Amino acid sequence: MDDVVEGRTFNTGLVIVATLLIAKLICSFLIPKSTKRVPPVVKTWPFIGGMVRFLKGPIVMLREEYPKLGSVFTLKLFHKNVTFLIGPEVSAHFFKAPENELSQQEVYQFNVPTFGPSVVFDVDYSVRQEQFRFFTEALRVNKLKGYVEQMVTEAEASLSGNSDSFNSLVFK
Repeated sequence: MDDVVEGRTFNTGLVIVATLLIAKLICSFLIPKSTKRVPPVVKTWPFIGGMVRFLKGPIVMLREEYPKLGSVFTLKLFHKNVTFLIGPEVSAHFFKAPENELSQQEVYQFNVPTFGPSVVFDVDYSVRQEQFRFFTEALRVNKLKGYVEQMVTEAEASLSGNSDSFNSLVFK
């Protein structure tokens, strides 16, 4: 009886694997290849392989893959693709690419709680550009020097444990 159950389990597994292989083969012929140039992908085990490589040491992984794959390559981390741009000649694209090629809003969505709703990465591109111009002016060296005294006062109030004093400074 055990031999029959083992045989059925093996056959079922074999049918599943064969079905997946055939489906993959059919999809590769039916789904057209993209004409976009995409970066090479680091070869790893499916699903968790990229994370294992990354957690062992991202610098080590970068030093191993850069000579093999070049200055632009992708690592699959679970269900996300992380693309590395190494060097000024390729990283400039990240900062200067048009919104339709590289969406900063999508990449930096995790920053929305930092800045709040309707600020920076939670707004459309034209509003974001306007806000960046404002931030750029406010964060110039000569402006930052003027903020030092207020920052020191707030830090001292916070560290002194006087929350009323700190809150009155911060939440004017």
